[in-house]
Amino acid sequence: MQRLILVLCGWLLPLFALADVAPEIALRLTEGEYLPGDMLELEAEMRGADYAEFELHVPANAQCHFVEQIREPVRYIEGEYLQRVLLLLQPMSAGDFELNDITVTIAQGGVSRDVALPPVSFSVASYAVEDTSEAAAELGAGASLLAQASNNLRSIIAVLFIVLMVVWWLLRKVNTQPVKTAEIELGLSDLIVALEGNAPSFPPCEADESKRRSDADERKRRSDADERKRRSVSLHGGSELTSMMIAEQLLERADLSMSSALRQNLEAAVYANRLDSGVLLQLLREEVQR
Repeated sequence: MQRLILVLCGWLLPLFALADVAPEIALRLTEGEYLPGDMLELEAEMRGADYAEFELHVPANAQCHFVEQIREPVRYIEGEYLQRVLLLLQPMSAGDFELNDITVTIAQGGVSRDVALPPVSFSVASYAVEDTSEAAAELGAGASLLAQASNNLRSIIAVLFIVLMVVWWLLRKVNTQPVKTAEIELGLSDLIVALEGNAPSFPPCEADESKRRSDADERKRRSDADERKRRSVSLHGGSELTSMMIAEQLLERADLSMSSALRQNLEAAVYANRLDSGVLLQLLREEVQR
């Protein structure tokens, strides 16, 4: 009996010693909200005062795709050895998941042992239950801004079209508006010029009267006559003023004073169509010389 106790102590004491210095194993899943296709991070961490090696074992799962296992370098921090293994998982569908039968193999001092870890549970949400209210609001705001910009563009185009139409109408009105001829107030000298142009063979005035004219008056008269010819404009579209038209306008002028003999000859020429160019021209010259 004593011998059996000694044998058991020989086997159990190393186990007790190993248990005293056994490293701590922690398993955690990065928290967050996951959807199908997202990447999950499962981290296994081992800390211990003595150096040991460990290997993580996660059974295959039909609903999760094991992407990669990353082992970080061993670090010695504050008297402890720190080792980490990162496992990347990708859920293929929505639902509640539980990873069972996860184990860690620890090798220390030539002794290896398997340690079972608690299961890891997590949930993967469905795209159907995702809250799209904010996205819908942003989409609605964007559509509203786009519609407002489109309406503003239409308004600008309409205003520009109206402005162009008004400018075109004004230019067309200016181009089609007939040019109004300047109304020149005609006098007796204008009728003299017209009669002399129509009847150049009329006898001139008396020689004694012509002699009494000074050279200065003659030059002034001719200068005035030339100026009147240049100022002669059309009453309708550019035809030259006739003697009858000028005579009619002279009779209509209330501010123009003339002798009774001259007025009678003008009225006979205009209203009775009795034009005596020689007599009328003589009367006009005498009236102008007064």
